[in-house]
Amino acid sequence: MKKFRLYLIDIDRHFLEQAYRYLSSTQDVEVIGYATDSAYALKQIQQTGPDCIVLGLAQKSCYGLALLRILRAIPSQPALIVCTSFSSDTAIQMCRDVGADMFLFKPVPFEQLHACIVDTTKTKLKSAREQRAIEAGFSSPSPTVRIRHALLCAGITPRLFGFSCLAEALYRLTLDERLLRNLRRNLYPQIAQTLVTTPENVERNMRTAIRRARGESDISSLSNRQFLGRMLRRLREEPQDSQSDQA
Repeated sequence: MKKFRLYLIDIDRHFLEQAYRYLSSTQDVEVIGYATDSAYALKQIQQTGPDCIVLGLAQKSCYGLALLRILRAIPSQPALIVCTSFSSDTAIQMCRDVGADMFLFKPVPFEQLHACIVDTTKTKLKSAREQRAIEAGFSSPSPTVRIRHALLCAGITPRLFGFSCLAEALYRLTLDERLLRNLRRNLYPQIAQTLVTTPENVERNMRTAIRRARGESDISSLSNRQFLGRMLRRLREEPQDSQSDQA
């Protein structure tokens, strides 16, 4: 069984040592290194190429958000999990905007940390495989790949949390278009449950992502419902193989 390669970065050495011992004892995670100093960690990460990185917001060499931006720019795109004691909505939103894949609060049970590492890394690796499939020109991409490709073509920035909200919304709408009738009562709560947030946060982040779109000139002025309706029509009308031809 192939293990997920993990690197840990945290200013708390005691946490690092405990996490290392526990996670190294599991069957599906290999801790390839850990560090309290982010500058040293970056050098190690470039050499080892982990599948997943767990980091705190408090860092010795730089602020955690700055480190997160650097890590998100890594070509291999490892899964990024923020594990910190800064339990504020602002901190969560800032991390998601920068590109964090998951957010955990300390103290966190190591069983929960382990499950989060495995699930988040699996999702990240699957997304990477699907993206490579698009680039390779496969003729029948999955619904998830088609939705992601459509959002990218519309100019939606994937680093924004709103991108994930829109992608989840479109996936659900392809299964049941009736959800578009009442977003606040039906669609937003379902997305919030999946992405572990609130319906209000889903609505707000969707709106932000649409307003920042860099695609067609009128997209940024659309409401959430109008944008989702337009994208849904395109997904239904466009042949599945045409997107791979454009990739």
